[in-house]
Amino acid sequence: MPDEENLLTANTDEVEEVQQAESSSEDAVTTQSSESEAATEGKEEENTEQEVNAPEQYETFEIPEDFSFNDETLSDYHEFAKDNNMTQDQAQKGVDMVAKMKQAEMAQWVEQQRSWVEEAKSDADYGGEKFDENISVAVKARDSFGTPKFNEMLDQSGLGNHPEMIRFLFTVGKAISEDRVVVGGANASQKTRESVLYPSMST
Repeated sequence: MPDEENLLTANTDEVEEVQQAESSSEDAVTTQSSESEAATEGKEEENTEQEVNAPEQYETFEIPEDFSFNDETLSDYHEFAKDNNMTQDQAQKGVDMVAKMKQAEMAQWVEQQRSWVEEAKSDADYGGEKFDENISVAVKARDSFGTPKFNEMLDQSGLGNHPEMIRFLFTVGKAISEDRVVVGGANASQKTRESVLYPSMST
């Protein structure tokens, strides 16, 4: 049977080990707590700094010559930048990015117009050597039946260059250039141009 001294010694050592472990845990918790508090204070200071980033009034932004903001859009952007605590420099970078995207979009639009024009010039129905003459026919149809708003829409959207729009106007132009047109093929009955362009007027 082990003597009591050895037992007591053994128990004492175990208690000391437990106490040391508990002390280490407490120290770790205290250290983590201190680090957490320090991090929180750092974030609070950072947030305080961010809150004062946005100026009371933004200066005039630098905008490319071929790009513009309307007043309403500019006012909305000022509000957006203010709400997000953007500095003058950060807000300017946002303007630069929007302008860059718009310029890329415009370049793509111009390239699309060129592609449509080239396709129209080689069209089997109205392209080739008589392209300019056939375009005049299409323009006649546009001017005869298109309202100013319709013509403005064609210009702004670029659809006036679309091969199928040209084909449609060319077909209408040829129809109004003749007293009578054939509809539906060689076996179809002849109709006046008014009944072709305005079917609802037919009785």
